[in-house]
Amino acid sequence: MESWGGVDPVQAAVKKLFGLDYLFPYQRLVVANILEAAQAAGIKVNWPEDVLAGADACDNGEDMQDDRADQGRQIVILPTGAGKSLCFQLPAMLLDGVTLVIYPILSLMADQERRLQEKNFAPVILRGGQSAEERAEIRKKLESGESRFVIANPEVLLTEKVMKMLPEIGISHIVIDESHCVSEWGESFRPSYLEIGRIIEAAAAPLVTAFTATASALVLEKIEKYIFGGRGAQKIVGNPDRQNIAYAAQGAILRDIAVRDLIVKNERPAIVFCSSRPGTEKLARYLRINLNETEIKFYHAGLLREEKSDVEKWFFGSDNGVLIATCAYGMGVDKSNIRTVIHRDCPPSAEAYLQESGRAGRDGKFSRAFLLWGPDDESAMKRAKTDADRARLAGLFAYARDTKNCRRESLLELLNYNSPGDKPETECCDVCAGYGSALLREQTPITAFFQRNPRAFSDDKAAAVLARHQSGAWSAAEYKLAIQGLIRTKALREINRRLWKGQIVTSH
Repeated sequence: MESWGGVDPVQAAVKKLFGLDYLFPYQRLVVANILEAAQAAGIKVNWPEDVLAGADACDNGEDMQDDRADQGRQIVILPTGAGKSLCFQLPAMLLDGVTLVIYPILSLMADQERRLQEKNFAPVILRGGQSAEERAEIRKKLESGESRFVIANPEVLLTEKVMKMLPEIGISHIVIDESHCVSEWGESFRPSYLEIGRIIEAAAAPLVTAFTATASALVLEKIEKYIFGGRGAQKIVGNPDRQNIAYAAQGAILRDIAVRDLIVKNERPAIVFCSSRPGTEKLARYLRINLNETEIKFYHAGLLREEKSDVEKWFFGSDNGVLIATCAYGMGVDKSNIRTVIHRDCPPSAEAYLQESGRAGRDGKFSRAFLLWGPDDESAMKRAKTDADRARLAGLFAYARDTKNCRRESLLELLNYNSPGDKPETECCDVCAGYGSALLREQTPITAFFQRNPRAFSDDKAAAVLARHQSGAWSAAEYKLAIQGLIRTKALREINRRLWKGQIVTSH
């Protein structure tokens, strides 16, 4: 989008409407593409009057050639913290018509609503369970121009009454945030994501933009297939590397204890991601008891709406909180000062890991991300439903256990991104810093005990001795679990011969 009389209209508009002095280059490119595609499609751009004050003329696109209308289809891949929301919020305030923003989870919808309200905008949310009167009020706000934003998830949009309403409310721009969910969720437990193309067709919106922070070639293929109907789209790809995050991986049999130790040693606020709802509740209880703290809460999709809202408000305002969450929390939630992200369980893909670990350090300050690995990963692999799912998990498992290659570069390679090779000024990762380990964290002290005492202890007796004499806060029961885990990994071996039956020795 050209400047007018030396005035950059995009920059002037963001200063006027959002009070920002600067747009990142990728932000400006995305915004300019949307506005130019809108003009090519005959949608009026309503520049604020004082934005036009320094310009001799304003081309609102009436004479623009239609060959630029393909700009209306974009896939935007920008790293977490790069300001994706502004890329569609600014055009929404300038364009005639309504912007529909599709989100995967309620927490993200609530977070976007809060942020828009803070800017004195008036978004509306379409959600399940709304009455006819509520829907009528929403429609009235959209048709009158009182609101320019509709926030919704795919499931509610696909209901018969909403699908009928979509072409009648004048939608100019459809935004699909966290669009990698089409690939990761659509073909498993969220089939509604495979129907987004039908939503776009029903709304007849000329502009469609799919945003994500990370996307491999396979994910991009799925986005193009299910969102853009295989017709292709412009791709704007930013560098997904977050240089203010130091990455590390740690092997553990007793993962709850490993999480506890990481929470103690690292800066807060912190998020711990678990793979199941019961897992979040169990770990939160364990940490509250063992750390004797109350600033530890859990979050998952099974909570009531009021419970979710209470936890979101608490964590957003907390400077010392620890949130134990499933993937139902995290995507796009704009808490800028999270210092530590821990994955107790392995996420399903490199995209998911980079997305969730990217919750850390959105303010640009130094932060850490930890991925735990261990024998339990075998059960995750067994639960994977497709060969593609298993391949994605295998890539992350290999990443976690690799102590030869830089973790930052390995993550970028998993996304098929050619790393520029620049290292951050602060700590890069545990491998580059020289403390990465290919061993389970329990392995060295326990195997050393059995090396000193071969064929002298069963798991019960060894656990009791270790609990009494080893430093740390492990109980005898926890030591026994660790010993049994090391037997499963074959680092230890239980003797079956009569003379020493049940006694433990090392395998080497």
